[in-house]
Amino acid sequence: MAEDDYYVSIDTGGTFTDGYVSYPDGSTTVKVPTTDHDLTVCFRNCIDKAADKLDKPTEEFLVDTDVIRFSTTIGTNTIIERSGPKIGLIATAGEEDGLFSAEDDDGLISGEDLVIGVEERTDADGEVVDPVDADEVQAAAKTLMNRGAKLILISFANSFHDETNEERARTVIETEYPPHYLGPNQVLTANEVSSRPGYRTRTYTALVNAYVHRPMARSLYKAEDDARNSGYSNPLLIGQSTGGVAGVSKTVALHTYNSGPVAGVLGADAFRELYDLESVMSADMGGTSIDLGTIVDGELERNLLPEVADMPVHVPMIDVHTAGAGGGSVASVSDGELSVGPESAGAEPGPACYDLGGFQPTTTDADVALGYIDPDYFLGGDQQLSADRAEEAIERQVADPLDASVAEAALQVRRRVDRNIADSIESQLAERGEDPADVTLIAYGGAGPTHCCTFAAAAGVNRIITAPAAAEFSAFGGATLDVEHRYSAALGETIAGDVPSVDGNAFRRTVERLEAEAIQDMAGEGFDADDVALQTSILARLGDETHEVDVPSRIGGPDDLDPVIDAFDADPEDEIDLDTLVLTAVGPVATEDLDRHELGDADPSDARKGSREAYWPVDGWVETDVYQREELEPGNVVEGRALIEATDTTYVVPDDWTYTIDEYANGIIER
Repeated sequence: MAEDDYYVSIDTGGTFTDGYVSYPDGSTTVKVPTTDHDLTVCFRNCIDKAADKLDKPTEEFLVDTDVIRFSTTIGTNTIIERSGPKIGLIATAGEEDGLFSAEDDDGLISGEDLVIGVEERTDADGEVVDPVDADEVQAAAKTLMNRGAKLILISFANSFHDETNEERARTVIETEYPPHYLGPNQVLTANEVSSRPGYRTRTYTALVNAYVHRPMARSLYKAEDDARNSGYSNPLLIGQSTGGVAGVSKTVALHTYNSGPVAGVLGADAFRELYDLESVMSADMGGTSIDLGTIVDGELERNLLPEVADMPVHVPMIDVHTAGAGGGSVASVSDGELSVGPESAGAEPGPACYDLGGFQPTTTDADVALGYIDPDYFLGGDQQLSADRAEEAIERQVADPLDASVAEAALQVRRRVDRNIADSIESQLAERGEDPADVTLIAYGGAGPTHCCTFAAAAGVNRIITAPAAAEFSAFGGATLDVEHRYSAALGETIAGDVPSVDGNAFRRTVERLEAEAIQDMAGEGFDADDVALQTSILARLGDETHEVDVPSRIGGPDDLDPVIDAFDADPEDEIDLDTLVLTAVGPVATEDLDRHELGDADPSDARKGSREAYWPVDGWVETDVYQREELEPGNVVEGRALIEATDTTYVVPDDWTYTIDEYANGIIER
């Protein structure tokens, strides 16, 4: 890094947008409310606040900024809110039946009248047998637009082998309806996003991408233009659910889905490497939900066929399990039973204690009523909370129906949400065959440190690591991501009886074609060919089981495919389908290493800022020591029961836990 170089990572969440800025002398974090109506507003607000915190005009700050990474929820929100454009699908005649139900009013395509089949055929070997008819394609497009379609998607069977018919149909439509009439980017094809076999899933993949493409493109280009107009001179890098970042012009809309939570999991993986741990679980508890990711034996859990909008898609994603348990989760009582979530009060109006018009009691209201969160020091004092509003909401909607005191009702709310999270943790670890006692939890998010000890204890986890900027940890995770692109081509080969039938020369030619495309794209991202790391892998399938396995870039003999065979517990006579060749290209982006400090005295008394009454299980109201997180030094040990306040969150340390600041200034919480 040069003297004034800044590296910025921004992550938009359901409630807050977080920023992490690193520079030669250290790092800083900022947090602003998420502006759901336009996420480019909170993106810019985050940059402005970071510049202000560093005592620089925004324009000067952006001139000195080398990299901005942005993980956005635009695609996720578009799908949840069903706010994308009305899409018309042109499919292969005879293959369109059953893709979508006429009763599917909540889907991305509203019924069968927006799906039209045209006569065309590419055979299983990739040979175009029947070219598309221009008149039939024009008629289909006209009918779909007359029925209200604002975007035309083209997906033909077997076009993963040869996209000729899909591209011909696109040209026909764009010639008949030029951009000044149809509008830019109004015709999309399946070959742009998937070259994997499987017509239905390939069509769903293209549909989801088309649905989020327009709002994504509009917002990301606006964010990049705004930054450039204020002095930033480099490409805006967008977080990808596959685990890297890419420039706006090289980003496929669908690849951004869930990218914020994925960045947090990758930050947890960086901690796993730092501490040389075998198995960790990331737990990101924010205002709306908690996101859990598992890394077992050093391997990130990847979903090779995830579902988006209840449809399988051909975009391998780092797996994140989301549960409706956050600071804004709403508590309610029905027939004497307390439930918390999944409904969330969000950022506006937010929990009742925000005093912005919200009246429903939430997890945060319970933490305020219990004395864990200081209403005058929320977000370091940037936002004032109302304890009276929190207590009124809990009394009216929880305490009275349960015939309990406000404090006991608030404690029950806290126990309920923490039990929900513990159940999710136990379920996720059981699927991986992991004992919770052997797993280290990486806890973060605005509400993570406030609840991690209780939900970890309920799940049987004994060790937790928290970062100094725990609430902004996903933004920190984004700062660890390199530029990454994935390229793929259909293979259509098999391994039968341990004998591969792959044509080595054809394999080499395909790899060389993908490598040339990757080097060209990476040059556009600013990387020399020598700086780009290339890795070849194969998506292989046996029955319902699919694995992505790294293989040599050149196949010289049968032994080169042994890793594929080893990935499956298969009988010798089983046929393993080698569906897709994948080339991953990675360009490194400079990232700051965590500084290591000398450990000092264990006594934390210099960081003690006072005490206040807090309500604890069994003992009730107890005068409790309060420490300032930023004043704690490496080596300091805080014995529970204690509250540790940071400018971005509050750590609740029960009496059977200790909180230690280690040599990396991270907080190690242990039973």
